[in-house]
Amino acid sequence: MNITKPRRGVIYCAIDAWSYLELAVISACALHQVSPDVEIVILSNLDCPQLQAQLAKINIFIKSIAVSEEERLENAIVSRWLKISLNDLSLFDETLYLDADVLPVKPIDKIWSLLELGDILISPDRFPQVSQCKHIAQQEIDYTLKICFPDSIQYNGGVILWKKGLQTQTLFDTWKQEWRVFQQQDQLALCRAIQKTKTEIVHLPRQYNYPLDLLTDSWPLELNQIDATMLEEKDIRIVHSYHSVTSKWNIFRQAAEKFMPDATHQALGYLRSYLPPSKTILN
Repeated sequence: MNITKPRRGVIYCAIDAWSYLELAVISACALHQVSPDVEIVILSNLDCPQLQAQLAKINIFIKSIAVSEEERLENAIVSRWLKISLNDLSLFDETLYLDADVLPVKPIDKIWSLLELGDILISPDRFPQVSQCKHIAQQEIDYTLKICFPDSIQYNGGVILWKKGLQTQTLFDTWKQEWRVFQQQDQLALCRAIQKTKTEIVHLPRQYNYPLDLLTDSWPLELNQIDATMLEEKDIRIVHSYHSVTSKWNIFRQAAEKFMPDATHQALGYLRSYLPPSKTILN
């Protein structure tokens, strides 16, 4: 009996801001280097046909999407709307979503076998309880605590692995409903959606979403105190910079140049050659 192999792929999002696209391209090139057979898609509403054509030659595809006026509600963070819509937008049976500021540093091919454990896998946040959430407006925290217990797990949505099915569709639909209440960050909306749907979340091993700053005690972050042996010792596959792409762009780029120099050089070459100078933050 022939069993159809599920279509698997990795998705990034880059909406409105060219800085997001630049980080996504660097991360995607790093992923292509360590796991060359994986399908990679960057969802974006930015007009970059030359870059799009060049990346397609190495099987990194920028898929154009439109953001409707309905989604551009007052004060809404549109990039979060895109994330919570991923189950509808993904053409894959099994999808790995990566934030633009995560960096694959070792092959990730074995991650797909983790879906034998459950339909959706996410790592707990570095501040793993709802009551520890500090980057979201107090109004939303108070609202969430009426639905979730203070010690309910807060998951980090920077890396999400899932397979399509009724359970995941219900979770994503509820996540979108909850996000629309405040239209800002996505993490507490996810907590509320998990609570309301009673979805079982399997914990994604930390090696697939490892906070970069946990590799050093220094602050501000000193990358010269981190070397490749630290990644090897912990078998880290994906590091997460956990920083704003607009204010901390150089942290991600320096990490990429340090740990994935060839892929970063390749990505920067594409970006410098095929993005208009007025659209790039590269120097």
